[in-house]
Amino acid sequence: MILRRIRTALMGGTLVVAAAVAMAGPARADDVSFLNDVHALGMQDTQGGDAALLVTGWKVCAQLSYGATVQQIADLALQRSDSDLGAKGLTPQQAGDLIAITKADLCPQA
Repeated sequence: MILRRIRTALMGGTLVVAAAVAMAGPARADDVSFLNDVHALGMQDTQGGDAALLVTGWKVCAQLSYGATVQQIADLALQRSDSDLGAKGLTPQQAGDLIAITKADLCPQA
C-alpha cells in the first residue's frame, strides 16, 4: 500500500534525486539493492509489485537527470499523493526515504 502511494505520487511528475557514491568499484544502478532496501522499510506496491517500484525509481532518476532538486521531487510527490490519495497518501518521511534509496541504489552517477 505504501509503494502504491509512492508510485501514484511520483507518476508523471517532475522528480529529481541527488547522486550517491557506490561502496566499491564504479558507480552503477542496482535494482536488487533498491528493491531490498525499499522492502526493508516496509514499502511495497500492492498493485504493480516490484516492477512498479522499479518504474517509480527510474522515473525519479530521470527527473534527476533533467535537473530537478531533491526538494522539488519530494514536494511534487507529496502534492500528487495528497490529491490522488488524500489521507492515505505519502508522509514526508516516506517520500524522503524513497528518494534517498533511489539515489543511492539506482542513480549513483546522477
